[in-house]
Amino acid sequence: MATEARTASSETIDAYCPHCFLLVEHRVSAPWPATPTRCPHCRLLIGAGRARRTPAANPGARGSAAGVFAHQAKRGEETGASKEAVRQAIRAVAQAVGSRPERLLMVDYQQRATEDESLPRLSEVFAAFGSWKRARREAGSP
Repeated sequence: MATEARTASSETIDAYCPHCFLLVEHRVSAPWPATPTRCPHCRLLIGAGRARRTPAANPGARGSAAGVFAHQAKRGEETGASKEAVRQAIRAVAQAVGSRPERLLMVDYQQRATEDESLPRLSEVFAAFGSWKRARREAGSP
């Protein structure tokens, strides 16, 4: 009975976007957000109290988020990363998540690039290769 009396606001969670399933905030009070908030990754609105507690997603949901990222990246103006820098970054992220470069998900790369400023942004990947598939295919080639 004592656990039922505990309010949800005293609980601390990691908050994940319900759209792209990427981490938005570490250790926040549940339910989160208190007011609608824009996801820094996919830029979609997260309704009050609608954050997910885990990055688990239904099949296909992460692919839908990748479409949002691809659209945003294609509109970006960044062109600073060389093809070799992009290939190396994809290889490094793939190794870190336990994937082959040609199988690396764009959302996994996006999460790492958000946390690691040394990695090229998705807009730089698209500027260098034109598409995510081409970039990761070339990163997987010897």
